Amino acid sequence: MPKRTIHNATVTLKLPSDISASAELTALRAAGIPVDSLGNAKRGFLFVRSSNGRSQTNIFRWFAGNVGQAPGELSGKAG
Repeated sequence: MPKRTIHNATVTLKLPSDISASAELTALRAAGIPVDSLGNAKRGFLFVRSSNGRSQTNIFRWFAGNVGQAPGELSGKAG
């Protein structure tokens, strides 16, 4: 049986769903997530789970490396 891969986000951030775009960018950057002026990750992978009316928050999960990349590969060292 193949080994199951578990993905742990580097940063997880919960923000109100009614936050302005400017405030959202500021919060993402303050949390250490490298985003451009449109909110796209400059590197890594940014996953956003929108509230869709179920709650009042959106959850942002940023993975510093590619999803499925071993943690030691982030610094260039196999680990």
